[in-house]
Amino acid sequence: DVCGDVVDLWNTTGPARDRNGTDYIEELFTENSLGILDRHDPNEPLLLFHSFHIVHSPLQVPKNWEDLFAWVPHPARRKYVAMVHYMDHVVGLIVAKLKSKMMWENTLVVMSSDNGGQTTKYGANNQPLRGGKLSDLEGGIRVNAFASGGAIPHSKRGTKLDDYIHVADWYATFCAIAGVDMHDEKAEAAGLPPVDGIDHSALLLKSVKEAPPGSGQRTEIHHAVRALTRGQWKLITGGELDVEAMRNESAALGGPWVVRADYLTGYEDHYPHGRSMWCDSGCLFDIQADPIEAHDVAEEYPEIVEHMKQRLAELNANNLFVNRGQASRDGCARWPGFYGPWLATEGHGLEDNFNFV
Repeated sequence: DVCGDVVDLWNTTGPARDRNGTDYIEELFTENSLGILDRHDPNEPLLLFHSFHIVHSPLQVPKNWEDLFAWVPHPARRKYVAMVHYMDHVVGLIVAKLKSKMMWENTLVVMSSDNGGQTTKYGANNQPLRGGKLSDLEGGIRVNAFASGGAIPHSKRGTKLDDYIHVADWYATFCAIAGVDMHDEKAEAAGLPPVDGIDHSALLLKSVKEAPPGSGQRTEIHHAVRALTRGQWKLITGGELDVEAMRNESAALGGPWVVRADYLTGYEDHYPHGRSMWCDSGCLFDIQADPIEAHDVAEEYPEIVEHMKQRLAELNANNLFVNRGQASRDGCARWPGFYGPWLATEGHGLEDNFNFV
């Protein structure tokens, strides 16, 4: 760390100087989101993004919340479930606020994780799915997600969708709902590839008769340079642990080993990283018939393996590997004691002294 002992608690236009260290960080986030709703005119549209930092390492939760689960023997699991319970409580507060503001009946709420739970020592459990975070097995990529709110048609409430939705699709979906063009002119001018999200607003907001389950537009998911799902088939040709560890372009293609290729939890005594799976020639799974990926059928369907490899190569040709540059002290020099932006900040309303509200 080139900046030393600094923090990154930030609120839109400047450091949250008077709030750092004053409370559990989730309490600050909750206070902020509820405050936004309190001040909002219900007659105006609103997009509120509440990003939980919990149910993630480091496993930290107020003692009174952890004490509710004193009966859970494993300390990591105990903290983990307490964090989930805390998160559920906050979601309830936000829903209650939306209802009190008479906004709930016209609201779409989307709750989604970004990856599967860590199966080393952090309390997660992805069973019956195989694998976990840093793995392209289903336990690492098929995440907990749901949609709710009064905007959901009655015919779809309480139902389950088996359609594929990629996390990148939420941007396209929210743009469509808001009536905003998702095309990014600045990104295009900079030579970046176009937005590749798919709009699923009809799948969520139209009735079962108008948009039945199975009518989603996404037919494939390019998980990584070594993993692709297309229809019922999923191909894995290796893992990317070295990308996560090294963060450089030379390692971007990963290696043939898939790490954490097991059904372990993150709170039982076992080998720290579980077992690995060799997929250099391609591991193939029918994830509709075999969602727990118990049977590699690559030898039974060699033509599908080759077809999937060709498609994966086509998709990989458009990959964007970004040089993130080197760490710079400029990120903390402008904001004493805090990290913050420093390139092209003029004219963006950034202030040196901004209080968390």
